[in-house]
Amino acid sequence: MAFAPLRVGIISAAWGAKAHLPAWRSLDGIEVTAICTSRPETAAKAAADYGVARAFHDFREMAADPEIDIVDCGTRPPLRYEMVMAALGAGKHVYNGIPFAKDCADARAMTDAWRRAGTVAVVDAFMQAVPAMVQMKAMIDAGWIGDMFGADVAFEVPLFSAAQTNVPGYVWFADPANGASAGRNLGSHMLNLLVHFFGPVASVASDMSLALKEWPLDGGFIRPEVPDRASMLLRHTSGLPTRVEANWCKIGGDGFRFSVWGSKGRIEARAPVFPMAHDTLLFGTCDPALGSAAIEEIAVEREYLAVPGCHAVADRPETGLLALASIFAAMRDAINGKGTAAPDFAQALHVQEVVEAAVMANSERRWIDLFA
Repeated sequence: MAFAPLRVGIISAAWGAKAHLPAWRSLDGIEVTAICTSRPETAAKAAADYGVARAFHDFREMAADPEIDIVDCGTRPPLRYEMVMAALGAGKHVYNGIPFAKDCADARAMTDAWRRAGTVAVVDAFMQAVPAMVQMKAMIDAGWIGDMFGADVAFEVPLFSAAQTNVPGYVWFADPANGASAGRNLGSHMLNLLVHFFGPVASVASDMSLALKEWPLDGGFIRPEVPDRASMLLRHTSGLPTRVEANWCKIGGDGFRFSVWGSKGRIEARAPVFPMAHDTLLFGTCDPALGSAAIEEIAVEREYLAVPGCHAVADRPETGLLALASIFAAMRDAINGKGTAAPDFAQALHVQEVVEAAVMANSERRWIDLFA
């Protein structure tokens, strides 16, 4: 059965449009028909630059437009809240960024609105759709490492350093009013991955701190007011212990590493910075030798390098292209009545609750239980 193309409107600054447009346009059954920025002149320029037919400068007008089916909200959390609520209130399907919200109150309100709307709503936690990670989960589920004993995930990179701000577009991370911190931003991505692999988190302990007091920018400095590192110990409802390390000021950091081990072996995904389809590699060992076991690369099988109805190529370096397209494709299919879209708002709300519990655990220096 053929479906009419789903029409997408993107609410985004230039970075979001640049990252998301190629992924949406790589899909069969999708048309990007509109773009929205904060001012008429920037909206018109973005529409011209990206070849999009319609320009909006009022997200409420875009949300209300009957010619748009999906609203992609891609700016900072406090601004996204009203955008998501307007879109859900108008019965639209929604793609929302990470961090999901600036706090739990907004996260719960958006999740309640999604449930009332009965539409498809997904968040930008696309690590779980990276081909190496998809294969990794399949191997774990098939028993490759035996009984699971534990896991840890780390994302440690110099997004900001005393010498250079490597991502100027993300200086909003410095302001707590934006719901930002290493644990909220980098941590939310990793927590979504852990929840996807191992299920809900039952309790958390954490330690967070701010080390780098100034970020250089345009001959001056930004003075961050949020933790730039976070360590979290988690206990899942299954009993599995896991650990998260997030640090965005670590010079010479190892980038991304996700390791899971069990009774038969260990499997690990690695990437130089944010894990993407073209540069995330898989490694593993089932050798029980003490001190001499070598962890070797595992080839990612071809079946994980393509998405039905998608023309994105796995080895292209554009930010998250194939993984993003995979999440978008699942969303498209769910809207058309096939399969389930993920990660959805229910998962995002749980991760937000874990993030907030971790903040409390750090403040109170104790374990926090998420389920009374």
